[in-house]
Amino acid sequence: MKVSVIGLGIMGSAVVRKLLHAEHNVVINTRSKQKAEPLVNLGAKWADSPGEAARGADVVITMVKDPQAVRDVTLGETGILSSISDQSIHAEMSTVSPQSADDIAAHYHKAGKRFVQAPVLGSRKQIEDATLLIMAGGETSSIETCQHVWQEFSKKTWHMESASQAAAMKLSCNMLIAQMILGLGQSLVFAHDYGVSQSMLLEVLEQSALSSPMYKSKGQAFITGNFQPNFTVANMLKDINLAQEAAAQINIQLAPNSLAQDLFNLAAKNGLAGEDYSAVIKVIAEGS
Repeated sequence: MKVSVIGLGIMGSAVVRKLLHAEHNVVINTRSKQKAEPLVNLGAKWADSPGEAARGADVVITMVKDPQAVRDVTLGETGILSSISDQSIHAEMSTVSPQSADDIAAHYHKAGKRFVQAPVLGSRKQIEDATLLIMAGGETSSIETCQHVWQEFSKKTWHMESASQAAAMKLSCNMLIAQMILGLGQSLVFAHDYGVSQSMLLEVLEQSALSSPMYKSKGQAFITGNFQPNFTVANMLKDINLAQEAAAQINIQLAPNSLAQDLFNLAAKNGLAGEDYSAVIKVIAEGS
């Protein structure tokens, strides 16, 4: 299949590599052509704009920073919607707000084009292992077509009726991830300050009903001081903010998410924005 991938961050680049390995015809676009060069060297074809990338593609994947970036690559003068055919499908796989997802979906509906909102759970390792989880909102036939591409880097897709439901599902997951890492950080710091081995604490958690692969990997990363990012503090803060804004739209209060917002904001202000999101534990440690 001819697949276009727009956005070549940690996730987008990993997706391109998997698609090239599976011998798909891959066209790429991102803001910096220099960033694309390693993928071009592997066989991807460069397009000068999102619209050019979308032209003739069976599936167009976008994995970009935030709702504004989605609007820019989709609705801009040389955006995807200006060139995508009636048969092609735009699979928007970024993390955005429900309102943003529905807005983009409405533009496609009005233009008679095919669109799926399909955020993912997992990061580079899950893409490489083909275990990424996908939450897809849109027409069944469009999702089924996308599955021929997604199967190269994912293991399961959940189907929701609307774009906003898919976006809300992703934010629900990311809020929980943020709160899990804060809970783990609190326990690690508390144990350390009472002279308890943090490694032993992780062993106890692993052997209990509290066991979580995230606790194991992120706890060990904190102990060893390894904060190489797969998903940064800045990215998590963006998603926490999106969730708060989306909650305000439907008049609900998310007190735990508000606390997470404060702590991740502090982490970003303390120079940790580019580190893995687990680096927020440093903020908890410094306040102990």
